[in-house]
Amino acid sequence: MKKLTRLFPILVLIFLSTALFAQSQLTEHTLKLDDPANMPEASIEDMAWLAGRWLGDGFGGVIEETWNPPLGGTMVATFRLVSEGKPVFYEICLIEPEGSSLVYKVKHFNPGLTGWEEKDEYVTFPLVKLEPNTAYFDGLTMKLEGNTCQLYLAMEQKDGSHEEAALVYHRVSATATPGSQNVLSQFQWEGKKTPLMLLGSYHMSNPGADAFNLEADDVLSPKRQKEIEEVVERLSAFKPTKIAVEAPYGDSATIARYRQYLAGNYELRRSEEEQIGFRLAKMLGHETIYPIDVKGNFNQAALEGVVAANPAEHGPRLATLQQYGQKAVTLMGQWLKEGTIADMLYEMNRPEFLAANYGLYLRFFLPTVEGDNYAGADLVADWQQRNLRIMSNLHQIGLGPEDRVLVIYGQGHVPLFEQIAEDSPYFEVVSVLPYLR
Repeated sequence: MKKLTRLFPILVLIFLSTALFAQSQLTEHTLKLDDPANMPEASIEDMAWLAGRWLGDGFGGVIEETWNPPLGGTMVATFRLVSEGKPVFYEICLIEPEGSSLVYKVKHFNPGLTGWEEKDEYVTFPLVKLEPNTAYFDGLTMKLEGNTCQLYLAMEQKDGSHEEAALVYHRVSATATPGSQNVLSQFQWEGKKTPLMLLGSYHMSNPGADAFNLEADDVLSPKRQKEIEEVVERLSAFKPTKIAVEAPYGDSATIARYRQYLAGNYELRRSEEEQIGFRLAKMLGHETIYPIDVKGNFNQAALEGVVAANPAEHGPRLATLQQYGQKAVTLMGQWLKEGTIADMLYEMNRPEFLAANYGLYLRFFLPTVEGDNYAGADLVADWQQRNLRIMSNLHQIGLGPEDRVLVIYGQGHVPLFEQIAEDSPYFEVVSVLPYLR
């Protein structure tokens, strides 16, 4: 039977162990699990931030790792190392439940797919510690910052000591190659990016201002207040230095209410900007809050003109939009009824639900056109313009090199916020999901 110490010299070292609770330091950035009985509780959803395709340099070549999102309670990945244009080795990686915790398993293959380990064997890394966007497995640490993932490996030497290898991955598109990444890097802005976390929320005060409105229960009830306190405590781990909310840009009334709240002379209203934004800002010692909203202008009459000109074409499609909207409101109501506010926010901020939200604009409004009346496309453009202007206001709140920004907004805005931020050279989007569970 092959032993790990006889495997490929680099990886012969690679994998030992690290974990938490009863843990000790193995190398500078990795931990060792001292007691397997003390593995922390964790769900595969806690690792969802790892999903995507990653490219980097390491072990004398190009490294690529592609993680599929959680499905069936597991996450699966492929890894390859390519040096001088030739494959060196491959891995199949698996994160799956072990009891109430998680374990990371790896099998290695030579070029040609001959295995390193015996048929039923693999290398195992039990979970030691879990933090938002950071997972400490036994001897293996993964830390996400924006679209960069830092891996630290504790590699065992022949004398039994450990040395640490650091690998840096960058999230890339499905078609990216090392060559294209190098070319694009020549055009990239080299300044420091601002970590930006986007929290899409439902409107807690039931203002009825949207096309489809959730009838939420009273967030001032003791049960919901406790849940909001838990959400705020979790979000505080991001350590934002500035919190932006959905109120008119620079709104003096919002800022004045926050200062009254700081002084103990104001009771929070039912809105998410106050219940979450004000509460979190005060907890973190912020002197002010940052309203960044811009109102949009939508030509409803022009849209109605298109429908009137060809009701057989456009009427049924827009009627279907009503059905989708009501289904969405019903689903959100179910999330809120059966779970906590943190559960509700988690579900609302899943990538698939964010994408579906914006997709409805293109699905239902973009085809709403007759002759030179482009009312549907204009509505989509107006919606994009509003969100661009809101994001532009982040450049007016005095961001410094050490700032970390949290934006709290209606969930419908977040898909475009995220797209704008990811395409912008100034921001690095940090997933909010690990901070909600």
